[in-house]
Amino acid sequence: MTENYFQNKTVCVTGAGRGIGQSLALKLAKLGAKVIAVSKTNEHLKELIAQDNSITPVCVDLADWNATKEAIKPHLPIQLLVNNAAVAILDSFLDVKPEDFDTLFNVNVRSIICISQEIARDLIERKLPGSIVNLSSQASAAALKDHSVYCSTKAAVDGLTR
Repeated sequence: MTENYFQNKTVCVTGAGRGIGQSLALKLAKLGAKVIAVSKTNEHLKELIAQDNSITPVCVDLADWNATKEAIKPHLPIQLLVNNAAVAILDSFLDVKPEDFDTLFNVNVRSIICISQEIARDLIERKLPGSIVNLSSQASAAALKDHSVYCSTKAAVDGLTR
């Protein structure tokens, strides 16, 4: 891959407010991509933009299907999507709360389907090529203490990606 591969390409990175997502957003911007950085937390986006003001922030709760679709539409076409966003609410299997289960699956799995559909439909309609990368975790294949639902969401991401 050449240094200018990302020049003039629009790349969307979810979970870009911190961690791996933030590092990816900054590196992709440095490589010339037009980066759309998605995060639920506006403060994290402000910190990201302070490091590189060429990045376009999108503050949206990915657990909200309709809000996610509406937040992404103005930035289409997006040629590359990195589904990185995830939450981890840790509890023993016997203490998992329904609302925590819903939050984990809504952010870690459902949002991938939502944002990927929106971007893929647009690319197909425009007859443009594109790529979608789904980040998962080794937790998808492991049993970790207090991670039963989190591990399940990552296994779902692996299944969806295959």
